[in-house]
Amino acid sequence: MNTPNDPAAMESGIWCQYFRAAATVPTSLPWDDPTTLTREESRCIQSSIQQFQLGEGARGSRLLKRGQEYAKATADPHFVEALTLFVKEEQRHSAHLLRFMQREGIPASSKHWVDTIFRRLRVLGGLELALRVLVSAEIIAIPYYRALGTATQSPLLQAICATILQDEAAHLRFQASMLWRLSASRPLIADRIASAIHRSFLFVTCQVVWSEHRRVFHAAGYARAGFLAQAFWEFDRLDAAVGCGPLRACIPMANEEDEELASASPRAERAMMKTRD
Repeated sequence: MNTPNDPAAMESGIWCQYFRAAATVPTSLPWDDPTTLTREESRCIQSSIQQFQLGEGARGSRLLKRGQEYAKATADPHFVEALTLFVKEEQRHSAHLLRFMQREGIPASSKHWVDTIFRRLRVLGGLELALRVLVSAEIIAIPYYRALGTATQSPLLQAICATILQDEAAHLRFQASMLWRLSASRPLIADRIASAIHRSFLFVTCQVVWSEHRRVFHAAGYARAGFLAQAFWEFDRLDAAVGCGPLRACIPMANEEDEELASASPRAERAMMKTRD
C-alpha cells in the first residue's frame, strides 16, 4: 500500500498542483480580432475542426472510472484528481474550438465514426489500454494543430492552436508518467511487446487521420511522410520517457526544445512557476 511519501503518490500530487496552477492562469486569446475565415479557408477546415472539437470534449467518464479503480488498488489519494484535472483541460480546448466555430458559423458535430471507434476501443480493456488509445490521439494532435494553425490567416485560430500545443506538451509528459507507473512492474519483454502493438495502432490511426484531414495538412504544406515523421518522433519521445520513469511537471524541462517552448509560452511558464511556489 502506498504511503504519503510514496514516489507514485507524490507524482500524482505534483500533477494536481500543475493542473490546478494552469487552470488559474488566464488564457489570452484575441477574440476581438476582426479577421474571419475566407470562404475557401472555411471549406478547408470545417469538417476537420468539427471532428477534433468533438474529440477534445469527451467527458472521460470510463477513463475516470478505471482511474478510481486503480487509485483504490494502489491507495493513491491524488490519482483520480490528477486525471480529472487533465480531462478538464482537454474540455477547455474543446470550448475554445467551439467558440471559434460559433463565431465563424461552423456548426458543431455531435457524432463522427472516428470518434465513436476511439471511444469503443477505450472500453475494451483496463486503464492502460484507455491511456494508450488516448495518448495516440494526443500524439497526432501535435502535428495536426501545427497544421491547423498554419492552414488559415486567422490570428485567433493560430493563437488557439498555439495554446493547445503548449498544453499538449505537458499532457504527453503526464501520460508518460502514468504509463510508466502502470508498466513499472512488468517484465521488459512484455513492455516492448506493448510498445510494438501501440506503435502499430498509431500507424493505422495516422493513416485514418491523414485520409480524414488531408485538406488541412495540404493547406499547411504537409506531405504524408512529414506528418508520419512528426507523429512517430513524438511517439519515440513518449516511449523513451515511459522506459525512464516519471517526468514531473514542477521540474525545469530537460531539453532545449522544451525550454524554448516554456519561454515562448507565458501561460505555461507561469503555471510551472506556481507549482514551484
